[in-house]
Amino acid sequence: MKKKNCKSCQEYKKRIETLEEELAFIKFELEQLRGKRFKPKKKQDPPKAVAVLPQANRKKKGGLFGHSGWFRKKPKKIDRIEEVTLDKCPECGGRHLMECGDTEEHVQEDIILPVVKAVLFKRHHYYCYSCKQVVAGKGNEELPKSYIGPKAKALAVYLRYVVKVSERDTKEIFEKVFGLKIVPSSIAGFRDQLKKQAYPIYEELVESLRKSRFIHVDETGWKVDGQNRWLWKFSTKKASVTHIDKSRGQKVVEKILGTKYEGVLISDFLSAYNKITTKAKQRCLIHLLRDLKNVIEYWPDDHHILRYCERLKKILKAAIQLYKEYSIKEWDSQYYLRRERIVDQLRDFNFPDPNKRILKRFAKRLNRHKEELFTFLYEPNIDYHNNHAEQQIRPDVIFRKITFGNRSEKGVENHNVLVSVLQTAKLNGLAPLDTLRKILLSRNNRSFFNALVPP
Repeated sequence: MKKKNCKSCQEYKKRIETLEEELAFIKFELEQLRGKRFKPKKKQDPPKAVAVLPQANRKKKGGLFGHSGWFRKKPKKIDRIEEVTLDKCPECGGRHLMECGDTEEHVQEDIILPVVKAVLFKRHHYYCYSCKQVVAGKGNEELPKSYIGPKAKALAVYLRYVVKVSERDTKEIFEKVFGLKIVPSSIAGFRDQLKKQAYPIYEELVESLRKSRFIHVDETGWKVDGQNRWLWKFSTKKASVTHIDKSRGQKVVEKILGTKYEGVLISDFLSAYNKITTKAKQRCLIHLLRDLKNVIEYWPDDHHILRYCERLKKILKAAIQLYKEYSIKEWDSQYYLRRERIVDQLRDFNFPDPNKRILKRFAKRLNRHKEELFTFLYEPNIDYHNNHAEQQIRPDVIFRKITFGNRSEKGVENHNVLVSVLQTAKLNGLAPLDTLRKILLSRNNRSFFNALVPP
């Protein structure tokens, strides 16, 4: 009887262990899904007991101790000087005043709203004896067959994709602030015209990516008329390309970069990048460290596994520390020695036959991508993370939150081209409004690409 009870107890213990493992795995997956859907809440420290002081003795709220603060600098140029004089007292209305001889200066900056100007272009026609045609010139900042000028059109596109203002709100801004009456449908036409003018630049941007030494890649969900799509972001430190596609697979990467990319592809652990042919790949270590943290949080009682997780974490942190130490100095023999030691430690590292579901997937990912984790230690100026792509994709995420994506395929094309041009201009320190205006006025925008993306 005792043997039967012992046997049943062992079965119950085994069953409990299995259920605990499944529960931990479900919590792990739930946390990952919540992280994709919602922002993680910041952990707040419990409120500390604070002695209530009398109102007179309370410390005034302000900046931290030692903070120098910020003060507006005096403008280098004064556009207008106004002499403020009095002919009667502002307090009592008395007119018997005597000037004291001293003055007080007060500098104030304000916005002078632009005035809508209507320009009549009188184009003189000429007969050309060489080409046997009647020709005419184009006025300064003239858009033929357009009733709205380039500055207004550039501002409308800027408000849409950078400030993220709707067509109706843009109409209100133009009418109430500038006194220019337009209809929302015209604003959509502005985007179509700018997309057509900027498309050659977009093609040049894609071509420049294929020739670059490294590329950051990331993707996020998107909506087109309520249907699921994916927004891809391919970027370097000088160029950014947005591409919205129905697929989240390998063919999208090959469509942008070609079947063989001769640089370093920096990405997360999405399987779409696994079979892409490249010179080298760098997987984001921040993603790996985040997964390690989740494993430690959801399996805190297994000291055997925790020891291996901490060991792997130590190896990754050592590689990052080596990268930071030599970020501003040349590699030397000491660097090569430390690098090989770290790489050998990772090569020899492995989880001891992981039988828990969380570790199975983690160990499989680690074994598959071991050779793609420390590329940044061999290739100069390569990041160990994919933060650049995530920063580039963040404005699109905010745009999606406000507008819920695009409504049509034409809207997708406009978003691809115009957002790519605007983000590339920002990466190169160019004014976005001036860039859009120049694109509208340029005759050959392929040549304008060199001004947008300096070599």
